[in-house]
Amino acid sequence: MKKNTYILAIAVMFGLASCEDPITVDNGFEASQIVVDAWITNEEGQQTIQVTESQDYFENRLPTGITNASVTVINGSETFNFVHVADGKYTWTPPTASDIIGIIGDEFSLKIEIDDKTLTSTTQLNRVPEIDSISIYFEDMPFGSDEGYFAELYATDLPGQGDTYWVKSYRNDTLLNRPQELNIIYDATFDAGTNIDGTTFIRPLRFAINATDDDGLPRSLNQGDKVKCEIYSISNEAFRFLQIVQEQTTNGDNSIFALPVANSKGNIRDENGDLVLGVFNVAAVSRDEVTFN
Repeated sequence: MKKNTYILAIAVMFGLASCEDPITVDNGFEASQIVVDAWITNEEGQQTIQVTESQDYFENRLPTGITNASVTVINGSETFNFVHVADGKYTWTPPTASDIIGIIGDEFSLKIEIDDKTLTSTTQLNRVPEIDSISIYFEDMPFGSDEGYFAELYATDLPGQGDTYWVKSYRNDTLLNRPQELNIIYDATFDAGTNIDGTTFIRPLRFAINATDDDGLPRSLNQGDKVKCEIYSISNEAFRFLQIVQEQTTNGDNSIFALPVANSKGNIRDENGDLVLGVFNVAAVSRDEVTFN
């Protein structure tokens, strides 16, 4: 059954007086879909894949976990069984502390069986550059912000076009997860087509490791603040998925020129070959941190 949701519409257009009226919005939501969150790494330690149900856009709750799935990841002749622990979260625990799921260049397959549905995907574990340094320096009004001390990440894209990365940044061990803080990199720049390769990440991306305020402006550091960065290697499909996420979550500030709302396309398909919601990616990771003293 479709769910109708009531919202207040506030319209001010072409000089007309504003008004507030409740209207009925049919968002077209009929039935939930399977959502797969399969971002894992080749680092030591437990790996987690989450399988949930999609929900109405206006529902203010955590998604419902799917608890009866069979989840496996295959790397050559090795099969890694992910066991359900709670709320749709499935984990693989290495037999020994030093065991990892694979090395750079390995090809991986994902298989998820839920009742009469079978979902599959493939990906490759790509390379990742080391972090050269995280510098902290004083700057006067960078990118529209007030003067202060800011951090900058220095890393060099690996030679050969087509490498894609996701930089996760933390301030005082808190992940920076505002929409404008999503930092994805194609070679050393924002996107494909620039022919930039094998060079230091461009400055806006280096500077994007700083926390932002409600207006999207960088926040300066205080004495004692810790800055941590992690670079994850991601596939080109995962990059495009995150690029759409970035476009949607910073979508024109809800203006009339905003892009239509749409789901990001991933790399997981059902038994009919149709894309389902979610991404499968196996990453190599480099990390570094610095404290502002």
